[in-house]
Amino acid sequence: MNCRAAALLCFVSITATGCFIPEDAKARVNIGSEFGTKFVHRGMTQVDRPVLQPTMGVSLPTVNGDTINVTARANMDLQNDNGNAWFPNGHAGRFSEIDFIASYTTQLTEAVNVRAGLFNYNLPNGQEFNLDGRGGPGEERGGTNEVFVIVSANVLEANPYISWHYDFDEVRGAYYRAGIAESFEINDKWNVQVDGSIGYVSSAQADWLYDLDQSGWADLRGFIKVNYAYDARTTLTAGLHGSAMMNRTLDNWFNDVGVFDDDPIWVTLGVNWNF
Repeated sequence: MNCRAAALLCFVSITATGCFIPEDAKARVNIGSEFGTKFVHRGMTQVDRPVLQPTMGVSLPTVNGDTINVTARANMDLQNDNGNAWFPNGHAGRFSEIDFIASYTTQLTEAVNVRAGLFNYNLPNGQEFNLDGRGGPGEERGGTNEVFVIVSANVLEANPYISWHYDFDEVRGAYYRAGIAESFEINDKWNVQVDGSIGYVSSAQADWLYDLDQSGWADLRGFIKVNYAYDARTTLTAGLHGSAMMNRTLDNWFNDVGVFDDDPIWVTLGVNWNF
């Protein structure tokens, strides 16, 4: 707890002293919710049944044109039976994960964007992970914290990116991701987003995520989303997502356990409001 409190205080101190907000600045608020047929995190199927994932974010500009962002998001199980998944059963209508993200975004150059911050994970049912009897990871999981840096660029209308996440709290391990994203404008109402990326996991992070101490390539994932601007403040979204475990040892472990789907495909439907 001391480590988490120190990290939060450090981030607040930096943003308060070095990132001044203009007196006439107006906060931008994003509120949304997404229905998904699964919940998958870094290749691990957390919930293999329908879920609801609400989110709320607030962003403020700084005097130098950068942005401070604070986001809260959560995952709610919609059924008591989570299927072939890691999260424990029996929590329909309750949140099985709650996350808080605080970040600072700056345009480093005309083409390069950098976002850095703190990611706080909370698993309300983490003490039950060793009680579900389904042969999955047996250790308890609770809250933990990561620092992260995401660097993206605009190259020939595409957006390649790399990210580094380091869990300094419970895990003391890193997770890396590299990918490319692109957005296609169909007209003033419709656009399509495409994203493909691959992760690399340290041994400590793999032990936390998959209960197997094995560093190497992790999940290859991608999605395609269609967005419809219903009005000036409302956007409707529909997405198709997929993930596949690239590390042979991890992939064999998933197959040997026979509980988790190592190549999940899922659908999302969402709505977002901007104010």
